Amino acid sequence: MIKSLHIKLSLSVAAAALFVVILSSYFFYKRSYENSFADSERSVRQLLETVSNTAAIAAYVGNRELAQEVVAGLSINDIVVGAQIRAGDDIIGQQGKPVNGSQQTPISLNLKAPFDEQEVVGVVAVLPNLPLIALRARDSATATTIGLAAQAAVVALLVLIMVYWMMTRPLASLSGRLHRITPGDGNRLDVAGLHRSDEIGLLVGDINSLLNTVEKMLEEERQLRHRVELLEHRFRGIFEDSSAGIFLVHDHGLLVTANPAFFRITELTDQTPASLGTTDIIKRIFIDATKAEELIQQALHTQHPCSADLRIKSHQQDIRWVHCIFSPAGSEQQTPTVEGVIYDITQRKISEEHTRELAEKDSLTGLFNRQAADSFLANLSGIAGKGWIMMMIDLDGFKYVNDTYGHEAGDEVLKTVASRLRSLVRDSDIVARLGGDEFLIVLNQTKNLAMARTIAQKIVTAQQDAIEIQPGVYETVGISIGIALYPDHGDNEISVRRHADQAMYAVKRRGKNGYAVYDEESVPPEKT
Repeated sequence: MIKSLHIKLSLSVAAAALFVVILSSYFFYKRSYENSFADSERSVRQLLETVSNTAAIAAYVGNRELAQEVVAGLSINDIVVGAQIRAGDDIIGQQGKPVNGSQQTPISLNLKAPFDEQEVVGVVAVLPNLPLIALRARDSATATTIGLAAQAAVVALLVLIMVYWMMTRPLASLSGRLHRITPGDGNRLDVAGLHRSDEIGLLVGDINSLLNTVEKMLEEERQLRHRVELLEHRFRGIFEDSSAGIFLVHDHGLLVTANPAFFRITELTDQTPASLGTTDIIKRIFIDATKAEELIQQALHTQHPCSADLRIKSHQQDIRWVHCIFSPAGSEQQTPTVEGVIYDITQRKISEEHTRELAEKDSLTGLFNRQAADSFLANLSGIAGKGWIMMMIDLDGFKYVNDTYGHEAGDEVLKTVASRLRSLVRDSDIVARLGGDEFLIVLNQTKNLAMARTIAQKIVTAQQDAIEIQPGVYETVGISIGIALYPDHGDNEISVRRHADQAMYAVKRRGKNGYAVYDEESVPPEKT
């Protein structure tokens, strides 16, 4: 394979020179041949012109001896193979090949009378030596062609030498020096003064400029790679040492990667992402898996973080809480991926629950207090189309027990009544101590007054059982109950409570220890 530019250029110039030599030689040879042939024919005619006067005299007087001398002289010439002089129809002189019988066309000249140029007295004709003439023409044309080819070869050689010296050699040297340069090592190309202002000088300048740019880019890349490595090391340390669980999960629940804190919080410390295989990690660790999946889909849909407090499964304690943040991890992945961050907030939840209980629960009976009851009633009134029943309850004879046996005995009465009330209603119903010996019951999501009367009767009946207020000491405390229905007896919690109070005091006025429904106060309350 030809790789050298000099060889390629030499072959190209040689091929072009050869083509020019062949083409020009053909035309020069043809033209030289024709010229040489024409010159020979012209020489023969000049020879005939030379002997024309003598031949005309011989023909005019009919002198055969003179005519024979003339044709003999013509035949001596090597370019003539035959000569003839005719006077009229008579041949008065002939030498060499016969002119008349030859297939070759002779060269002839009319002979004019010596005293009258208008009178033709004969003809002198010769047969030219065509093979000799052709040979001489070929020799002349060949010599001309060889000279032309030699000139073309010399010119081509000079062109190759100049091209090699002016272009190929500098370019080869430039290429070799460029191959020895490693980008970023600071080396540059130099150029000889001969080529400082020509195209090679411009090329060297462009190459040096490119090397400067490459070196600058390499330096920037090295600095960027160093910064990336530092950041990667820093973030890897944050990822590995973080107390928060950090993990990547596909939208269908497959775990991609996670830090050690994630496995510690989720109690999967003996697991790895690879060992989890195709496990849906969301369903595996979250009790509220549906809520977690909704947060993932919401984060992917909105492209914004979504967070919530969620419960996770635990083998070490009954309930564990984590605050979970799901964020879209970017759209370049083929499978939608979400980044999750979880913080263990179990102790915080326990503290919040304890604080809420202290704020909402009555410390003596464990029932809701007045503030919690008011908040619950306000929420109920805001739900359109939902009915509920309120019972206002007050103890009968509680002051006697409290004054006679002391506050501890009164507390035992309150705790016992609270336990009885809680046991006679549904878990979804609200039982609260409003203060002193006053209680409240809310039968949630019902308008069934018959059920309310039944429950009220059970409460009154249960209250007939004596309460052990001190060891071996029993007392019976009555109870009065007022009942009102929302929204039939009021369009808000305040009016319903007021009407339930009115019904309760109607019971007290009528003998206590019973119950009454608002708007039925004209009917004596049922007693046991």
